[in-house]
Amino acid sequence: MFNGITVMNIREYLSANGEQEFGENELRQILSEFLCDKNPDVERFLKEQAIEFTKRNQSVTYLVFSNDDASLVGYFTLAVKPITVKADCFSNTVNRKIARVSRLDEESGSYTLSAYLIAQLGKNYRDGANRKITGAQLLQAAMETIREAQYMAGGTVAFL
Repeated sequence: MFNGITVMNIREYLSANGEQEFGENELRQILSEFLCDKNPDVERFLKEQAIEFTKRNQSVTYLVFSNDDASLVGYFTLAVKPITVKADCFSNTVNRKIARVSRLDEESGSYTLSAYLIAQLGKNYRDGANRKITGAQLLQAAMETIREAQYMAGGTVAFL
């Protein structure tokens, strides 16, 4: 999909039927191999919450694999969330663009709009997998996935 990596939505595993080569059990096995000593919350989310959040449509997690050896090198989780921003923080041009996709609260002088949130982003540090992808490449993969969603469903804002 991208240079040297493949991004896979975990829904592909969760929607698999018994005839396919992967399913939820295989997904849990892949997730168990993720290690992130630098941020235990990133590891905990992936192993303990990512599947349930995806099933409940709260967010969707994407696994990032190296094309060289199919190892899990990282992941990111996307969600759609409301965001509120002060109108006076932006130029008139930016305010006009935001006004097209948001609601202005005259009283508070702020816009509320739906935005794509990169809710989680993590590299796998098991067996040196972290050296197969940079943080910039992982973030680029998340942004490309958001651009695809924007193309299909609209939206203009993304935040981390």
